[in-house]
Amino acid sequence: MINLIMAIQILSFFFIFRSISRYHFTIKEITVWLVVFLMIGFISTYFIGVWGAITLFFCFVGISYFKNHRTFTALGVFYGAYALVMNSFIGYLAADPITSVVECIFKQSTANIDYLPYLFTAIAPPVINEIGLRLVRHYVPQLNKEILQESSKVILFPVIVLFIIIIISVYPILTIGNETGDFNSFHRALLVGMWLLFIIALLYMQFQYTHIHKREIEKAKSEQLVQLKDYAAQLEKIYDEFRGFRHDYANILLTLEDGIYREDWEQVKQVYEQTVKPTGQLMRKNEYSFVKLRNLHVSEVKSILAAKIIMAQQMKIDVALEIEEPIHWIHMELISFTRILSILLDNAIEAAAKTEKAKISIVLLEDPIIQRIKIENSSGEKVSLRRLGERGYSSKGKGRGLGLYNVQQMLKENNFASLETEVQSNLFSQTLILRKTGERK
Repeated sequence: MINLIMAIQILSFFFIFRSISRYHFTIKEITVWLVVFLMIGFISTYFIGVWGAITLFFCFVGISYFKNHRTFTALGVFYGAYALVMNSFIGYLAADPITSVVECIFKQSTANIDYLPYLFTAIAPPVINEIGLRLVRHYVPQLNKEILQESSKVILFPVIVLFIIIIISVYPILTIGNETGDFNSFHRALLVGMWLLFIIALLYMQFQYTHIHKREIEKAKSEQLVQLKDYAAQLEKIYDEFRGFRHDYANILLTLEDGIYREDWEQVKQVYEQTVKPTGQLMRKNEYSFVKLRNLHVSEVKSILAAKIIMAQQMKIDVALEIEEPIHWIHMELISFTRILSILLDNAIEAAAKTEKAKISIVLLEDPIIQRIKIENSSGEKVSLRRLGERGYSSKGKGRGLGLYNVQQMLKENNFASLETEVQSNLFSQTLILRKTGERK
């Protein structure tokens, strides 16, 4: 029974780690890691007691390393430290209540129930942690991993340091408790202090994240205002061109009417070549892609599209935009969506600019279940679809492929979004598919 309880305690660390990290594990991966954890946990616990849990911390960091494409991240270290501290925290808080409940329920029983409090205490941490995280995620907006990672020096590093202090302080006391079977008043006071420090660390993390997230939103709004001003200036330019055309329209008709009446076909031809034909070219200019933006009623997205279209036009890239139906909202958290859209558009513009016939097509489609944003560009580079999205891979050279890697990381956090990529003759396209909540990919 002791071995069973120890095995449950070891596995509870893994399930807490899996719950907080939200990494996707296949059945094979779960089986392999559980076997590894049990082996390492039993061996290390046999030799160094409760300090054996520290070896599991390094296992968690290793899992994060492989899950992040062989990259060490502060977020991975945080997940490992959280699993250790939370398991000990919940176990300590739950031990006495569970013991009291078990003794109350089985007080009339003659069977040996000494092991039951330990068994239920070992099971409690992952269960309580999962319930707690589900409640938090239901009532509190989820933390964006990209923001956490980018601001790790401010958000994660102080929290990790506090977690390490807690581990170094708590585990010697737990060792004494295991050896003596009880804690003195000083040890209990120190444990309570460490758990308060743990709660303070989590509150600090939430406070800093909220502050940085608010700053990101304000920055995005400032950029959006500038982009909308450029958009308004472009619309004003288009309006001036149409106003000039309307002013000359009556004179053009009079001249054509006079030539037709006198059957002066040379005059008719001259008017066509000098006025009507240039007007047709004017109407086909890619500046008029802006008119299609009237169907997009999400100002954050409209401003980004306007800015990128202007950028493409300045680089002599032909832009085609299609938004046939009104779009009033985006089925994705806007900060993540605008980042993804910006990366895809920047990549398309950069690739198209290198081609002889530079062109980009942007299509936004919506039906009752799915939104599709398709970005297609002319391309003269060979692209490996298999490696696309890997950290550091880019057709532009080594070490430049962080954009699509970041896109893939953001999409992993969203169960209702996916990215499809196609490569045809001299054309490269990516389609971002957003499903309404409830329609999983």
